[in-house]
Amino acid sequence: MRFYFAKLLELIGIANVGFGLVHGLTNEGGLRFELRMLIIGSAIFLLGRIIEGRGPA
Repeated sequence: MRFYFAKLLELIGIANVGFGLVHGLTNEGGLRFELRMLIIGSAIFLLGRIIEGRGPA
């Protein structure tokens, strides 16, 4: 169960970064928002990787 939760967090993190990229490309002045989504998405993805790396429990 923990494995699937970690994979879900990784998916959310990648989707968050992608959303920030698309939003930044389609809207004027979106660089600050794009950077914020990059940081948040990366943190969520890293949390998923940390949870996944702990092994079976």
